[in-house]
Amino acid sequence: MRIRYSIINMMVNIGGQFLTMLLSFINRMVFIHCLSAAYLGVNGLFTDVLSILNFAELGIGTAMVFSMYEPAARDDERKLAQLMNLYKWMYRAVAATVLLFGLVLLPFLPHLIKGGEGIEHITLIYMMYVAASASSYLLNYKSSIYQAYQKSYLCTGWTLVCECIRTVVQIVALLLTGNFILYLAIQLVIQFIPNIMISRMVDKEFPYLKKYRELPDREERNGILKNIGAMSMHKLAIVIVRNTDSLLMSSFIGLATVGIYSNYRLVLNALNNLMTKVVTAFSGSVGNFAALENSDRLYQVYKEMDFLFFVLSGYLTGGLMMLFNPLIALLFGREYCFPMTTVTIIVAEFYITRMRQTNLLFREVMGLFWNDRYKAVAESAINLVVSLVLVQRYGVTGIIGGTIISTLCTCTWIEPYIFLKYGVQDAWQKKLRAYFAEYLKRAMIVAAVSAVAMLWVKRFPVGNFGVFVLDGLLYTAVFAGVIVLLYRRSAEYAELKRRVQEILKRRAG
Repeated sequence: MRIRYSIINMMVNIGGQFLTMLLSFINRMVFIHCLSAAYLGVNGLFTDVLSILNFAELGIGTAMVFSMYEPAARDDERKLAQLMNLYKWMYRAVAATVLLFGLVLLPFLPHLIKGGEGIEHITLIYMMYVAASASSYLLNYKSSIYQAYQKSYLCTGWTLVCECIRTVVQIVALLLTGNFILYLAIQLVIQFIPNIMISRMVDKEFPYLKKYRELPDREERNGILKNIGAMSMHKLAIVIVRNTDSLLMSSFIGLATVGIYSNYRLVLNALNNLMTKVVTAFSGSVGNFAALENSDRLYQVYKEMDFLFFVLSGYLTGGLMMLFNPLIALLFGREYCFPMTTVTIIVAEFYITRMRQTNLLFREVMGLFWNDRYKAVAESAINLVVSLVLVQRYGVTGIIGGTIISTLCTCTWIEPYIFLKYGVQDAWQKKLRAYFAEYLKRAMIVAAVSAVAMLWVKRFPVGNFGVFVLDGLLYTAVFAGVIVLLYRRSAEYAELKRRVQEILKRRAG
């Protein structure tokens, strides 16, 4: 059942993500056509500001879902209901906190925006972002029970349908009116629909959630709060590392640069979301597995998934090095392209972050948040200081470089160390050395393939979408050949091949 649910989750997630990715690109092209670059910058800036305000979530969702894996595996209805009750009250508090801090930041808006003097109703626009963020927590918690039962595809389906509807309606509104406030109002209204539908589904499928009204006992609440305390440190790191880039660019460089960077972020976010969908498809099954199986089998699954995410991350990284700027030029125009040096730094940061995926997944499903809580503090401090120093001289490249430096100094080595020492335990030092040796080998493979891909596109520039597609197919064939040549004898490759064949047989049947 674990494999079956993982396959269903992955197919729904990936298929839907490709559709929303396509619509997002069309949406952005229309946005640039109908509105100025300053509005594009405002959209990117306020999105990041609200991501910072979402620090109030404190990682509650991750800690609560981890707490639900074991009772879901045992079908303990009373325990699940107690956890969901606690989850509900926590998320209501988060919604109020986000709204409050959004209002507190209102007087400081002029200091965060450089080059946005021509934008009308900036205060109303900001408050619409705040309202959208705060209201998203009111019913969102209910989807967690599907994740605990490895059925997240049910939530994903509704979310993707509503995202598609929202994007199409926003495109039509921009083409007819060119009104940014109407664009935001559509987003604010439609975001409620999937939460309402999922809430009704949960009430119907799990009626016992209304039967039990009490909260977990004090000891269990204290354990959950301990995990939330640890996750809040990780949440702080995510906020500082991921969501201060636009603030720094807006403050030191200007909104126009934020607008250009937001186009690159659009592509990266689409790919990150795609990878996250793959992870989410496996998270329920891995959580169930971790709650029931021994550490030896868990470590084997960890190695298989780490290889899978390396293949996906390496493939996307080389493709971005080769075709990132051509894609931006074809979609939005060459005036929206960064220099290749900046693009290289952006893509390098993408690869380093994606290679953390397996360790983060296993940390979350095994509840190892507490063991590396101080890593998040160190990562945040290093990132902020280095970015502030480097932005003065190197601009966007310096800001992204600060993220790379902070990640290499902390996450890259601490996260596998924590998982192997506290999650696997047996012979963890030997396994850690093997992990780093393989990590360096993989980095060199990706760097070599990326260098060849960049030389190819430099020698034969991409002038239209036909050449873009042909280059993508050629790169795919070369990357696949390299992986098969270098890893065909490995156990992880054999297992991945077997799983793919099993998926194809299931679909054929």
